[in-house]
Amino acid sequence: MSSDVYLLSSRAPVRDGEHWANRSYSLVSRLERLASAAGLEEFIDRGDLVAVKVHFGDHGTTRTVRSVYIRKVVQLVKRAGGEPFVTETTGLGMRYDRSSAPGRIKIARENGYTFETLDAPIVIADGLLGFDGVPRKLSDAALDEVLVAKAILEADKVVALTHFTGHFSSSFGGAIKNIGVGCVAKPTKYDLHIDAPPAIDAERCTLCNACAEHCPGGAISPPRIEAERCIRCNGCEEYCEHDAILLRWTDNATLSKRIAAAAKAVLEAKGRENFLFFNFLVEVTPHCDCCAFSDNPIVPDIGVLASRDALAIDRASLDLIEGSQGLENTLLSEESRARGARKFESLFEDLDTRVQLLEAQRLALGSAEYRLIEVD
Repeated sequence: MSSDVYLLSSRAPVRDGEHWANRSYSLVSRLERLASAAGLEEFIDRGDLVAVKVHFGDHGTTRTVRSVYIRKVVQLVKRAGGEPFVTETTGLGMRYDRSSAPGRIKIARENGYTFETLDAPIVIADGLLGFDGVPRKLSDAALDEVLVAKAILEADKVVALTHFTGHFSSSFGGAIKNIGVGCVAKPTKYDLHIDAPPAIDAERCTLCNACAEHCPGGAISPPRIEAERCIRCNGCEEYCEHDAILLRWTDNATLSKRIAAAAKAVLEAKGRENFLFFNFLVEVTPHCDCCAFSDNPIVPDIGVLASRDALAIDRASLDLIEGSQGLENTLLSEESRARGARKFESLFEDLDTRVQLLEAQRLALGSAEYRLIEVD
């Protein structure tokens, strides 16, 4: 059975003789039509606490979903009777701004996301340092357990606003990644990316004790890490100045499967009927917004998609991008710019866009078939 995916074109429907200053042509204004077509008003019940899930980028990121789009969705949620808050989770690690709630908010403010620009408060969903999560067991999946960010579970509804981009390791990042990585606590982010607890290379270790001083679990007595006490934050690796921390990073295909598994846990824990997804196919960069810079977009702006189905909207997004003519002066080769080319796979080594989608289909995250409905 196919799922409905709604498409709002980025191109303004300007008619002959009409004035270019007509604000109704703005993609921001026209988001109201997309939200209406996708059933946002029926999705929100009066009094609902609504988590508007976004990504603030990092210091230096310049092509995240702009605050004017988020603000518009916030206003539509309010009009439907909901009480919105804009949310994100902390990043893997302990040393840098992205890894704590105060740091995340600092980055948000630098990149233009504040209460004033969003018309809603900002809440970091996994707590001060990223460990506020509720465990969810999984079976027949690439992860056994996922810590779902607590504020995501405490909200009544989730509206996920996703900047659809490429990704160095998982090939692409869409709605599935926004909830599978963006709605989980820090230990699960560790489990997504790393196969085992860290260890110390005794030959490289200088016994400086920096890792032990910053270990929130008290698991380190150089040159030894007690695996059973490790709370999986990756702080030790960040603070070690001598490359003495040994990590076993997962391969790209396994990461993609784990992202789908984590998304399944979030959907099941929250209830998939409580999610509405918007994918922004504008300024589609070759890598994710976690990076501290934003490279040139690889295809022309396409528009915004909306759906209740995470798998269907990601599949439609990928199809639209691959069906577009690639842009010059980007990381795309001449061959990969062609319509129909697997653009994200051409950017970095050992990538397969189908792994995440096929795993999401196997785990029944949604429908692999979709009906694309264009919104005027």
